Amino acid sequence: MASVNYKAINLWTARVIPTVLVGLAGYTTWVVVVLVCVDYLLKPAPTVHKPRSGAGIAILTVYTCLLLLLALTYFRLAYTVITNPGYASRGPQWRRAKPTPSDLEKQNGSLGQHSTYSETLSASPYNHDSSAYGPAEGIATPGLQDFYKRDVFTCESDGRPIWCSTCLNWKPDRAHHCREVGRCVRKMDHFCPWVGGIVSETSQKFFVLFVTWGSIYCVFTLAIMAKFVAERPLGERGKPIECLGRQKPSIPDCAALFSLFLLGMGASSLQFVLQNTTTIENLSRRTKVWQLAIYIPNTSLQNDKPPLFRTITYGTDPNSIRTFAILHSRPGENPWDLGYFRNFKAVMGEHWYDWILPIKLSPCAKHDRLDCEFETGPVVERMKREAGINTPIQPEIEEKPRRHRRRRRRRRSTHGQAEAPTVENNRTDGERRKRHHRHQRRRSESRRQTLAG
Repeated sequence: MASVNYKAINLWTARVIPTVLVGLAGYTTWVVVVLVCVDYLLKPAPTVHKPRSGAGIAILTVYTCLLLLLALTYFRLAYTVITNPGYASRGPQWRRAKPTPSDLEKQNGSLGQHSTYSETLSASPYNHDSSAYGPAEGIATPGLQDFYKRDVFTCESDGRPIWCSTCLNWKPDRAHHCREVGRCVRKMDHFCPWVGGIVSETSQKFFVLFVTWGSIYCVFTLAIMAKFVAERPLGERGKPIECLGRQKPSIPDCAALFSLFLLGMGASSLQFVLQNTTTIENLSRRTKVWQLAIYIPNTSLQNDKPPLFRTITYGTDPNSIRTFAILHSRPGENPWDLGYFRNFKAVMGEHWYDWILPIKLSPCAKHDRLDCEFETGPVVERMKREAGINTPIQPEIEEKPRRHRRRRRRRRSTHGQAEAPTVENNRTDGERRKRHHRHQRRRSESRRQTLAG
């Protein structure tokens, strides 16, 4: 019996579903705009009820805004998935030793699984030296300089970056090989048939916006259709209102189904954004142990005590030699967790309008940092402290408390200066009141004397 080609099924499904979604959105728009708003609310039959212009215009306005936001986010998501899917580059030897489809199926394995080092040695076109813990020959293979010029990167147990046996290249941090497209994808979330491609670091923000606006759109459509479909038996003599018809309850059913689906997907996607993780990384989130190669400054190597961790050295020039410590995180820890709000801003953007409009890419997709490909959090700092790796303190961190102290001192001084005139003013007010009372007494005494005389 022939095996089922799930890859071809997924690809064909990804091509069909977007067309179905666009057709369903068009049909829903025709029902809500034409049948409900125009024929039932704005221009109803005289035997049904009076026109309800306010409700019709309000529904048209809100529905049009939600539909435009939904369409904008969907087409922005589809455009990004097609033009900028977030693929990692293949190795220089991939075109020379291009694998056959049968080899790809054997090497792909499960979705998003890291290739082991045994697969690396068998599939790598380079000559790997067995002495991986030192400046041995063969380590400086093409592409390694992109990793060891940074301070932190993910690695295998020997200290080298993770090798992809299919793309014949080193995997970037948090990259996963997708068997549907046969490429390594940066910060891959999942293969989405709704948009016909991969949701990665370049499109995760747009996907979250799409499911968010989609859930709001479906809930609003469900509320509108449920309200006015329930009014159908209230027509003339209890007959169903013809403008809504009998087949239109399928729209509330579809809206309810998609509302539940999109609300669940939106909640899970927002959870991944707040935790700075992906769908693939979340599969092993509680047991995942990250192996990181962390740069050791020269000041940390001057101690006489031998290190308690394994190290690896890159570079041949004495001026460019860099030594890294091979450290492991605790099970379930996330080195990229920056805190809920910083995680949210790293994916959704810095400003509030980036959180609701699909305009800019995620800040985490720029990769403009020099120390690491993705910003690391407190877990990496703890790993450095436990390993005794000294990191230079940035001067900007020291200046902020000083500025706050100066501001506090200025506030205290200005507050003290402002208190002095208030006391003097209180004293002058009291003296004025006493003088006024004395003057009133004198006037009353003079009046009494005049009346007595």
